[in-house]
Amino acid sequence: MAFAAVVSCLFAFAVSAADAPPAKPPAANPPAATPPVAKPPATAPKSPPPPARPTHQPGVKRNLGGPGDYGLRERLVKRLMRDPEVAAGGMQVAMVNGGVVLSGTMPSWAVRRRALVTASSERGIINVTDQMDIARGDVQDPVILKGIADVLKDRTTELELKNLDITVEDGVATLNGTAKDFASRVRAEESAGTVLAVTRIVNRLRPMTAPIGGATDESIRKAVVEYLKNYREFAYLGNVEVAVKDAKVTLTGSLPLFIGRQQAATMTALVGGVREVENRIEIDPGLQPDVMIIKGLP
Repeated sequence: MAFAAVVSCLFAFAVSAADAPPAKPPAANPPAATPPVAKPPATAPKSPPPPARPTHQPGVKRNLGGPGDYGLRERLVKRLMRDPEVAAGGMQVAMVNGGVVLSGTMPSWAVRRRALVTASSERGIINVTDQMDIARGDVQDPVILKGIADVLKDRTTELELKNLDITVEDGVATLNGTAKDFASRVRAEESAGTVLAVTRIVNRLRPMTAPIGGATDESIRKAVVEYLKNYREFAYLGNVEVAVKDAKVTLTGSLPLFIGRQQAATMTALVGGVREVENRIEIDPGLQPDVMIIKGLP
């Protein structure tokens, strides 16, 4: 805030003795009184200093994108735009404190899933929120069902799909049965998702490699630990701890990628005997693990 100050300046002109005219004899009347000398004007008051700007308190997260979010968003957008089908869907990417929100209308569930996988595997992203839509059109459920059945029929042998049961209701497809392993389960979902007008897939395929935990907490804990230690199934390095209470599994620890956190919870839920999964694994983008540590907690 600027304050204006009006200062009146008084100029006094002095005449030196050398330039003064000769002195005259004193007059009868006393000389006129010397006019009072004006006092210098008072100094204008100084304007108060501007209020200090609030500083960002350590440990308090910003509501909007922090300093590191801009570069992270730029990297993610470049990766997403390499997929022509994702780019054609008008993908919108919002970044807040390391968490990303994806929105837009995708042509299929498979494209939507690829976008989610891309975001989840970008180092630095700690959370992914899916707000994407899929164009349904006027395609009826029986047409969608036939399309999924035809697609998966061609991959039955490769993925070792058994007892496959497919249902479709309001564009939501549900897959039941078994698959060769976790990767085959994922590929079956991706294939089914290529059928147009599928708005969502509920994947209940159980990998043949998923162990049966048993009826006790100890046996469930052992089964989950052994399953996550299988690098052919879970390839994300880091530290994961497994605790079990009344068949409820709680996962803690830290991993560098969000996609690893999500897969750990999904695989745990597939273990026989598990009633519920609480995922407390934290994402540490700066983590550079060279080993995988999976251990059970008492």
